[in-house]
Amino acid sequence: MLRSIHLVQSAQPECTGICRIIMSLGKYAGPHGYDVNVLFLADGPLKGQMQAVGIGAGVISWNGTPRDLVGAVRLFLWLRRNRAAIVHLHSGGRMLRAICKLSGANVVIQHVHGRINEVTCDLPKNLSYPWADAVIASSKAVATSIVSHNSEVIYAGIDVNPAPQSLADHTGPLQIGVLSRLTPVKQVETVIRAAAQLRDSGIEIQVNIAGSGPIEPELRYIANKLEVADRVRFLGWRNDIGALLNGWDLLVMPSLDEGFPLSVLDAMAAARPVLASRVGGIPEIVVDGVTGYLIPAKDNDALVQQIRWLANDRVRLAEMGHAGWSRVQKEFSAGAMAKQMTRFYDQLHKDGRTLSR
Repeated sequence: MLRSIHLVQSAQPECTGICRIIMSLGKYAGPHGYDVNVLFLADGPLKGQMQAVGIGAGVISWNGTPRDLVGAVRLFLWLRRNRAAIVHLHSGGRMLRAICKLSGANVVIQHVHGRINEVTCDLPKNLSYPWADAVIASSKAVATSIVSHNSEVIYAGIDVNPAPQSLADHTGPLQIGVLSRLTPVKQVETVIRAAAQLRDSGIEIQVNIAGSGPIEPELRYIANKLEVADRVRFLGWRNDIGALLNGWDLLVMPSLDEGFPLSVLDAMAAARPVLASRVGGIPEIVVDGVTGYLIPAKDNDALVQQIRWLANDRVRLAEMGHAGWSRVQKEFSAGAMAKQMTRFYDQLHKDGRTLSR
């Protein structure tokens, strides 16, 4: 078995999406010859979750800056002692990649999951990754911003239930779900404003926001100011995503940019249609008019109009949900992701890099 080590910035819940990709890879990569391990650069509950599914997980505390020289040396020595065929980075900058190479890693891969700054909302156009042997992009949209390498696009994948969960028996207010970190780039406030506009036009909806982040107080203030606090539930960070989606009718994602959001795959796998901005990698998942609707970012009127239509056409809602389930099952399975990832690892080997066993 060839050993791969995945480096993740933190074992805190905000890295759950990345860890889900690693866990899926660990589940399916064995038959392809790879032993998957993870090293976190800060401790947290995700370490235990990894270990619970049989993935070797450890922590080396380092804040990622030259100021923490002790942490950098500790990481360097750990990598020297624990040689791997593949060191697969899911975060970090030039210094982290340099440490990995100088420690003797045979192949260093940088995995780029997104491109926008979630606080400033800046969208870089020229991403460069010196010291990396190869780069994986989460979507074709992300790949267009990478200039230092010819990146390999590998879509995330998830396990899909063999039968879709029906929406046919859902009645009452349209249950709208948001699965998101609460940061400016996610534009969650637009969903709250839409709730106010729809209330004024007599459309009954309930907004359910599952996530946490720095702008939660601001979002609560907006809900109170618009007098829709009774129509907007803040659920905090949740791990029971399947149960939540089963109680919702529609996932809404009005982001300014996305790499390849797992929450969209989750919704489609649960046979829930998706209403999202036409940005980043979202159009590579959602088929407009078939598995959901795509609208321009920051277009509040389009968001309100589409929700109104779907609230008044529950049959169409269910049809889109079933189409989404079928698409994820065929195109975005965890097994397919693992197969493509390990083939990429193999190709790096064949290109002349000697991998340690």
